[in-house]
Amino acid sequence: MSSNVGEPVLLALIFADRVITEDNGKKGIIGTFTKFFAQQFPVVFPPWGIYVCITNLPPGDHEFSLELEFADTGEKVMGVGGNIHVNNGSEPVEIGIPIPHAVFPKEGRYILLLKVGKEIVGSRPLWVDKIP
Repeated sequence: MSSNVGEPVLLALIFADRVITEDNGKKGIIGTFTKFFAQQFPVVFPPWGIYVCITNLPPGDHEFSLELEFADTGEKVMGVGGNIHVNNGSEPVEIGIPIPHAVFPKEGRYILLLKVGKEIVGSRPLWVDKIP
């Protein structure tokens, strides 16, 4: 197989109640969502997770980060990161990230940014609304 790669390709960026790795190595994505609801702010939700699947990275080690920002101001709410190892650039790399404690200061739209190195590879919104 060829390991020719160009731009990284984000295959999935999913919010879930839990992301698990089964005994056979498969990922389990449990309880996906796009929105949180809260009675008051600031709020910390029970632990949750983020599933990332990315491909088209050059073989080797790469730093990655996930940053969650309030969309209106760019205020950073949460940041996590680590390293991923790529054997073959054409094969997808899956990452499950547990989020045990993220404080949301107010209701509104938040943006999750995925960076590999310093390059933004993808993003997605997360809404946090007040319970009516």
